[in-house]
Amino acid sequence: MQNFFKGFFQFGYVTRDADAAVAAFRAKFGPVEFMVNEPPAIDGRPAPTRRIALAWIDEVMTEIIEPDPMQRTIYDDHVPALAGPIRLHHFGYLIDDHQAMLHRLRGMGYDVPMAGSMPGVLDYSYADTRRDLGLWSEFIRLEEAGKAFFDAVPRTITGNS
Repeated sequence: MQNFFKGFFQFGYVTRDADAAVAAFRAKFGPVEFMVNEPPAIDGRPAPTRRIALAWIDEVMTEIIEPDPMQRTIYDDHVPALAGPIRLHHFGYLIDDHQAMLHRLRGMGYDVPMAGSMPGVLDYSYADTRRDLGLWSEFIRLEEAGKAFFDAVPRTITGNS
C-alpha cells in the first residue's frame, strides 16, 4: 500500500485578501517572491478562488488562497476575519494516479467534495481529512504543462537545512 503522505510538497493557506496576505507574510518572514494569479474556470464552472499566491520556499510550496466570497466553498470556514492574516487549510501532495487516489480516499471513508481537471495541466482533489488530521488534504497529478507552471513559481532558497 502506498504511503498516504508520500509526495508532500505544499502548505495551503486561506486569506481574505491575497495582496494583504503576501505583504504581511513578507513583512514577517522576509523577501519571499510570490506569483499571484487568477485561476481560470474549471470544468466550465467559475473557479472557487479569486486569486492564488504561490511561492517555493526551499523545497516546499506555500499557497495562499483568496476564495471567491460569492461562492460557498470548502475554504469558507478557514477565512480569517481580517485582511492580511493567513490560516492553514490543507497539506498538498503530488500523486501519479488521480483516479486511484480518489478510489483510495473514498475507500478510507473520506469525502471528496471538490475535485476537477484542467486538461493538459493537472487533476486535483480535496479530501476532508479534518477528523483524522485536523485539516484538508489536496492531491494533485501534474501533466507537462502543470509541471512547467510549478517550475515557473518563484523559489526562495533560505540556506537552512
